[in-house]
Formats: sequence, C-alpha cells, structure tokens
Amino acid sequence: MSFVNYSPQVEQPIADETAILAHIEQVVIEMAQAATAKYGRAMHGTHAKAVGLLKGQLTVLDDLPSELRQGMFAEVGRQYEVVVRFSPGPPVPISDKASGQRGMSIKVLGVVGEHLTQSQEQTTQDWVLAVDKAFNAADARAFLKFFQFPAAKSPTIPEKVIVAGSQIARGLEAVLESVGLESPNLKFFGRPPRHPLSDSYYSQAAVRYGTYIAKLAAFPTAEMVDLIGEPALEVMEDETLRHVMNAYFADHEAQFDIRVQLCTDLVSMPVEDTSVEWPETQSPYRTVGRLVLPRQRAYSETKRAEFDERLSFNPAHALVEHQPLGSVMRARMQVYAATQRYRQTTNQVDELEPQHLSDLPD
Repeated sequence: MSFVNYSPQVEQPIADETAILAHIEQVVIEMAQAATAKYGRAMHGTHAKAVGLLKGQLTVLDDLPSELRQGMFAEVGRQYEVVVRFSPGPPVPISDKASGQRGMSIKVLGVVGEHLTQSQEQTTQDWVLAVDKAFNAADARAFLKFFQFPAAKSPTIPEKVIVAGSQIARGLEAVLESVGLESPNLKFFGRPPRHPLSDSYYSQAAVRYGTYIAKLAAFPTAEMVDLIGEPALEVMEDETLRHVMNAYFADHEAQFDIRVQLCTDLVSMPVEDTSVEWPETQSPYRTVGRLVLPRQRAYSETKRAEFDERLSFNPAHALVEHQPLGSVMRARMQVYAATQRYRQTTNQVDELEPQHLSDLPD
C-alpha cells in the first residue's frame, strides 16, 4: 500500500476563508451569549453537556510498522495519561430526550514535541471525535451555512421544541434509511439514543500523521460491546446518559482501540472536503493504541466544576506532526479557542493545562 506524504500544499484555503472563519466565530459567540443569558453561565461552544468525565491511560502498541510509528505514536509501548469527555452535541445542556450528535474528546497528557503555534497548550494532544465518519459540511463555507439551519440555534429555541424536533428528525431519517438513503442534517439532529460507550468515534477530518495524512478514531472493544449488551437506550428522564455511565463505571472498566486510517489517494480521500467518507476498502483503520478507562465515578458535580469548567478540548492543542487539515478544521481551531476564552472569562475561571491526572478531581 502506498501512502500520501504530507506537504503544506495538501491544504488549499477557500476563497474569502479569513472572512468566513470570522463570521463563523461571530455566530458561535452569539450562540454562546444566548446560552449564557438563558442558563446563567457560559458553557462549551458545542457539546455543552458532559455525560462522562474520565481519567485513564493510552498505551501505544508494541509492534507497529514504520508508517504507523508517527508523532505521539512514534515510541512503541509508550504509556500516556489521558482525560476523556463524553458529550452530546447541542451547545446547551438540554434533556437526553433530545437525540442527535455525540462526541468523545481525548486529552493526552505529557506529549513532548513541537506544538502548533495556535496551540494554547504545550504538553497535551487533543483528539476531538464524533460518531459520524465524515463531517456534515464539506468546508468552512458550508459549515457557516449549517448555522442557518434553525435547529442549530438551540440556545434560542424552547427545550420542548428541540426534543420534539429531534424526534421528528429521527423518524424522517429512519424512513430514508429504510429505502437506502440518508440526510446528513437529519442524521445529525435525529440520531437515536445509544449507550455512549457502544459507539465508535471519528476525527471526521484529516490530520497530519507525521510523514503522512490520516484520520483517527476510537473503537470500543468487542468485549466491552458484549458487556454493554443492547446499545439502544430508552430515555425516560433528562439525565439518562449520566446515569448509565455512572452505573457502568461503578463495576467495569472501558477499553477502546485507537486506530488511524492513512490517506492513499487525495482524490478519493480529500483533505479539504470533510463531507467525504474515506473508503475503508482502500485504506482500513489500523490499531495504534489501546485506551483504558478504569472503574471510577464517571460524572459528578465536583468533576464538572473543576474538570469540565477549567479544561478545554481543541484540535489546535496538537503537535506539529498532528496538525489538523482542511478549512473545517481551521474553522474549528479558531472557534474553539474563541469560545474557550469567552466561557472562562465570563465564568471567571482560570484555564488549566493538566500535567498529571492528579491535577484533576476523581
């Protein structure tokens, strides 16, 4: 298999990209301000509600071939401390009865090497993942248009309307899937609820992978999926997801395989169009590490107040060797930094770049 080498030329900014990114930032900050007015405090710009705040360890596999020994995975057998945040997608902490996007963010601690100039952290590597293999917008221009979709403006919409809308979207998407079709927006807002540990989570957009280009994902191990059993959840209360996470981690550890999909062709596996799902028949996801989250309290108000308020997860918190690629990633890096500043300034909270797991509450 032949892999595409990274070079700066693989990125091709779209026309008026600087203005488009500034517009996206403005829209998201306005949404954050609306959420603050509604809830009395500022929250994460997206994925506002954490349902799992966890500590663990990521171990790089021992027997990786040379093309996979890149960046933070270059030292085989290396063990990293990690913090992980599981969260639904909305920018407000609404009831779990509203279905939709789900995310998993991983902050790897003690990552030595040259970091991006945009990075606000110099010893961490963040991986911001979601359950779709590709993004629901091709580029930053399409990303901006997404915010014109009424359901994207959830801070200004009554919660009961959001819940009802997501249930309608869920039904319409099910009809489309029954005839072999799908709608990215309906799928985004109408995804049926599942146990957060039963999903695979994807970077959706490309990143530099040392010498190469890749996407990264976290796959639950087969043993954990069997332990969870039926992944579909019947959500009868507002905090179902937090309850199922606490129940699971009271008795069990969680394990995910960290895998990467190397780019083999920039036409069928583009960098700038993040709506394209890279074909796994052309380049499969290959395991580079094992993430283990031991038994612990998955969520508590103590964890939220310290862990969730002071930390930020941003694709820009990255080694140069794992630079996020494409206009959607460039937008996310800029917007995440802006919403972090707004959130922590508004809430009068000091940011925290953890050096060790002991810096955070259990």
